[in-house]
Amino acid sequence: MFYALVLCVLFISYVVSAQRGIEKQNIKVLYVGFNPKLERPTTSKFFNANSDRARLDVISRWPAFMLYLNTRFTNVQAVDAREFKEEMSLDYDVTIIDELTTSIKEAVIEKDAEGNVTKYLPAAYLSGNYKSATIFVGKVGPDMGQSIGSKLDWSCLCLSGDAYNVKTEHPIFNTPEKVDLTFTTKKTPSNFYHYPNSSTIPKEIPSWRVQGLDFKNSDYQIGMVSRGAGFLDSPDTEYISGGDNTKSMDAVAIGRHGNLFLWGFSASPDYMTDEAQKVFSNAIVYMKNFNGVSLVAKKMNDRIKIRDSYLFFKNRDVTQENFNEFKSKWLKYKKKDFDRKKELEAKIANGEKLNKFQQSFLDKMEPIPTLDSWLPKQIGEDMYKKFGADINGYLSYLNTNKEYLIATDNDIIVDEDVKKLGVSNRKIELLENAVSLLDKGGKKAKLGKRVLDRYTEQSFTTTAEYKTWLTTNKDRLFFTESGGYKWLVNTVK
Repeated sequence: MFYALVLCVLFISYVVSAQRGIEKQNIKVLYVGFNPKLERPTTSKFFNANSDRARLDVISRWPAFMLYLNTRFTNVQAVDAREFKEEMSLDYDVTIIDELTTSIKEAVIEKDAEGNVTKYLPAAYLSGNYKSATIFVGKVGPDMGQSIGSKLDWSCLCLSGDAYNVKTEHPIFNTPEKVDLTFTTKKTPSNFYHYPNSSTIPKEIPSWRVQGLDFKNSDYQIGMVSRGAGFLDSPDTEYISGGDNTKSMDAVAIGRHGNLFLWGFSASPDYMTDEAQKVFSNAIVYMKNFNGVSLVAKKMNDRIKIRDSYLFFKNRDVTQENFNEFKSKWLKYKKKDFDRKKELEAKIANGEKLNKFQQSFLDKMEPIPTLDSWLPKQIGEDMYKKFGADINGYLSYLNTNKEYLIATDNDIIVDEDVKKLGVSNRKIELLENAVSLLDKGGKKAKLGKRVLDRYTEQSFTTTAEYKTWLTTNKDRLFFTESGGYKWLVNTVK
């Protein structure tokens, strides 16, 4: 009965919308969500599946999307996320994925004897051959795309219903339907000022409302933003809008990487504003242009460190003042423990014997932090061995060698090979110098080959091949840090 009531309300609202003269676009759309006619999901990594909100969303999202899409597009089909196969998308111009699908490969997690993770491979939901134009709605994007190198990663599940820093000139706001966005001025979230380039952010910013309900004014689903650092370092990406989130201004709320599009806002069409409904429809039309497109720069390590952002935080956070503040807060937090420690030590001094719980408390009592215990956690064991407590020496080393930095799996180091060449690894001269060394033989040739192996995806056997490749592609080469600190060829048409 409730399901029928939901359908009735949605039908009436969309009939009214249809009467406003919406012109259907000749586009084939596949919607992937939870079919309310099938068994209701009882578990979810994103929300309490048994909450009233989750029960309502499972009933309402599917019909809301279907009624909305059918008023705007000529050919619309739907499949339950648990039954979706990527081959299905081949028959459509655009696929909309609103719920996490069934994985095609489970995650791999290996731990050592102490329980530390030694190897982690994320679950795969799409294969490396997936080229269908796809829109990820809300929370699903990072999981769906991580294994294939999508930059639409997980920065934060913390997006509300307001869009900031909107690129109003972008096609999704202008075609096929021109959308006159309504902006209101709001106080800039204070957390934006904790990130790089924040000095240029005004105290108040224009805000565009995308959805009526969000997690700030109700129990509605939370939206997703992707990392802004490194997002635009390849020609296959577009930052279209940020939003009200607990991270940074440049965190991506609406954006594109290749054939994949992030609509990070969580609302189904029945909770979108009228303007957002139009923009979402335009986004579907826009994404048809990228059906069959491959990702150029693949972000296979979603936590790879981006040098400028990395240096900003190191210069800001690794200071004597920050250590002093950390120590002060730690002592305040641990005051009760130290008071208890004094009591127990007094008992021992008076000749009293402690029970096993009291003794265990003393044995496990953490020592007061020192600069030498704090620094390794901030700069890494290797850097601490090199600089000890010399914070200024450490920061000077990083900043002086800024153009030679390269990311490892978990950190950033100075590439000594690049430093020997004295050329920034983000300048094309690096490759030119490396190729020129190949004919010199001996150590110089080996140095050139190491650099080319490290910074390109080519594995030629002769100098002539490298020279031809570099000459042919020089104008199309670009450097990506999020894509693995590589020089890649721009294959975007």
